[in-house]
Amino acid sequence: MSRNSLKPVFIAFAKEAFRNRLEIFFTLFFPMIFLLLFGFFFGGSESYQKVSVGLYQTGPYDISAVIEESGAWNLRLYDGETDIGEAVKNGDILLGMIFNGEKITYLHQEGNLEQQSTIEMARASISAAVEKKINNARSFIVVENIPETAGRIRATDADYTMSGVIAISLLSAGMFSVISVFGRYRKRGVLDRFKITPLRPFTFVLGSTLTRFLVSLVSIVLILVVSRLLFRTTFQIDWLPFLVSILSSTLGMMALGLFLTLLFRNPETADTAASILMVIMVFLAGIYFPLSFLPDYLRVISMFLPVKYVAELIRHSLGIEFVSTSYFVITNLVLFLSGVVLLYFTGKRYLSAS
Repeated sequence: MSRNSLKPVFIAFAKEAFRNRLEIFFTLFFPMIFLLLFGFFFGGSESYQKVSVGLYQTGPYDISAVIEESGAWNLRLYDGETDIGEAVKNGDILLGMIFNGEKITYLHQEGNLEQQSTIEMARASISAAVEKKINNARSFIVVENIPETAGRIRATDADYTMSGVIAISLLSAGMFSVISVFGRYRKRGVLDRFKITPLRPFTFVLGSTLTRFLVSLVSIVLILVVSRLLFRTTFQIDWLPFLVSILSSTLGMMALGLFLTLLFRNPETADTAASILMVIMVFLAGIYFPLSFLPDYLRVISMFLPVKYVAELIRHSLGIEFVSTSYFVITNLVLFLSGVVLLYFTGKRYLSAS
């Protein structure tokens, strides 16, 4: 293979990739849809607002200072049971409290499933604090919160979501592109025509791979720019691991697409299977929310979804999560080698003259 033969192949594939509307949609615009959709859903969720609670009290004890001491509640004082009851009914406060010096009566709307856990937490914590104050209980255990980050930065929900969009972009750039190239070209007989040309299979495969890497970079740059401008993401990119992760992940996702083209001879069937697989991986591979949110049996399934590992590599490179050096190296090697092996096998099968 010479440089003179690789350059026109790379240029031809690049032109074909950016002219292919389906590939452009899945590679550039489809991740953007997820970026905007989940970004606006979760982009501002890191801002915390205190829950409003109300208090009407009689008797010798003033418990308002005890409730305010935690700093977790926005306390409002009322002059009578009727006033605090109306406030709960109208939704002005989430939880009302009537304290007569001996017991606390809690008022809240029944059937509010969205806030039920917050109501239960408020009742438990306020009751414990008031009981401790009235009984003059001593503190034997001092709890000190020392915040630690999972990575180099204190990531927000938007940071986590945007890194997942990058993983989906790499999946699209790798998986759907090779299905388009090898599946569609094979069905139209284009690959058979390449067999009678002096072009080596390795040149064809390398030109296609470099094009996919270029498309991945364009997609990721767009995601980084848009997420920074719209959602104020705070990535700290470690560029060498980041570029290595993009390369190996693109090859790994190409391997997944090649596997589908070998499994399904019809490119439309392979496209359908890839779309279904993509939907499964979006929700079960820890793309937009941590895997700890899933039941145990679904976490087992996620272990077999390659996008899970792509997302972990990307988040490590962006400073969101730490992974060990050995894990980072081994995962990149597995993705890289799986792509190389399947590209070599596919090139030999469909491009070598028999």
